[in-house]
Amino acid sequence: MNDAKKLYQLQEIDLDLGAKQESLNKVVVQLGDSSAAKEAETAVEQARQWLREMEKALRSTEADVEDIRAKLKEVDGKLYGGKVTNLKELAGLQEEAEQLKGKLKEKEDRVLEVMGEIDTAQRGLSVQEQGLKGTRAQWREAQERLAGERDSLQGAIARLAEKRRKQAQDIAQASLTLYEGLRGPLQGKVLAKVEQGRCQGCRLSLSITELKLTRGSRLVQCSSCRRILFLD
Repeated sequence: MNDAKKLYQLQEIDLDLGAKQESLNKVVVQLGDSSAAKEAETAVEQARQWLREMEKALRSTEADVEDIRAKLKEVDGKLYGGKVTNLKELAGLQEEAEQLKGKLKEKEDRVLEVMGEIDTAQRGLSVQEQGLKGTRAQWREAQERLAGERDSLQGAIARLAEKRRKQAQDIAQASLTLYEGLRGPLQGKVLAKVEQGRCQGCRLSLSITELKLTRGSRLVQCSSCRRILFLD
């Protein structure tokens, strides 16, 4: 077997290695990635914060209601207690009582409104918490699957690396040097088959001289794309 054929086999190993390494890199990036869970956690915390704000607003409004009721009770006591007989003062107390009743109605309506918002916030929080629970479960399952893929790919890469080492041992150093030098510029596609008088790398027809040389033992490069020609 000449070096061209051996290099072609080495190229097949290298391409397989590259593909598996790329897959491994993608798996490694995904391992530990908890962005989806963090987004769900943020949504839950925002829902909890909104609920806390509504509960705080409810307590504040209920306190306002109690204050207004206390003031109204005090005014009613003066208004109907019989101690105040001055008509102007009684009229003032009556006006103050009406104003307090109006404020009380507003605050009581606000209490009902906030209670409705709290109910909505609680239901929203429950939905977000269930979503977080599901996201965490999916993340754990994905991590287990990815860990399995990583281990499998690492094993395959190790086996291919050993296979490559053995394959390279059987190739002349000069041929290996040429191959390695072309791998970068040609993006790993260093060897090209010759079929129907054409280089299958660039699809251009080869000269008669090139075709004859490919039947020999030394390496021949395509004059168009520089790939090493391989006659199967």
